[in-house]
Amino acid sequence: MENKKYTLLTCMDARLDPLEMSGFKDAEAFVIRNAGGRATDEAIDYMLLTKNFFNANEWWIIHHTDCLMGQMPDDKVSELPETIKNNLFLDLEQSVIEDIEKVRSHHLVSEDIILKGFIYNLEKSELINISE
Repeated sequence: MENKKYTLLTCMDARLDPLEMSGFKDAEAFVIRNAGGRATDEAIDYMLLTKNFFNANEWWIIHHTDCLMGQMPDDKVSELPETIKNNLFLDLEQSVIEDIEKVRSHHLVSEDIILKGFIYNLEKSELINISE
């Protein structure tokens, strides 16, 4: 991992420690967090910032099991702002795939970006690469 910088996009869930679950040290990875770890327009903007100013050219999208965004009670959904409603999902693996596709298709994301998708299993403390 020498001289290589990474960007991790993951959920804001307090049960997650992005550096610990990915195996990176403090200075090796930039961490971007939001509800569900979703590739929102704002998150992609921050990812681009890490590439353009810090040469972070490998990006990991990490969603996790037992995520509230995948199991939001119907009676609570109406209370959410639209921007958060857009982060909801029904299928965990599909949400990672959709986010990879969204990032990859963004007009400012260059082809040299290495993009990987993962699911973190909270029970097993296991990071599963679903992009291979």
